[in-house]
Amino acid sequence: MAREIQTVGNCPKCQVENLQCRYNQFEKDDLQIRSWEHKCAECGYRETTAFRSDDPVEEQPVDAGVCPYCGRRGNLS
Repeated sequence: MAREIQTVGNCPKCQVENLQCRYNQFEKDDLQIRSWEHKCAECGYRETTAFRSDDPVEEQPVDAGVCPYCGRRGNLS
């Protein structure tokens, strides 16, 4: 499992500048899972989204490597 975390700005709930964007990528055989989480370390605000390669085509994003909340691109090596 590869993981990347960046601080991306102010929390929409408490406005403290400590909102973290976490990108995770899991791979096993033909299955890929890419997940995004925005979480505030101060108040606990959290939202998450995950994309699976075996989900129906209509549920796939244009690019699962781009955060659906802030638009940043995941940068895993």
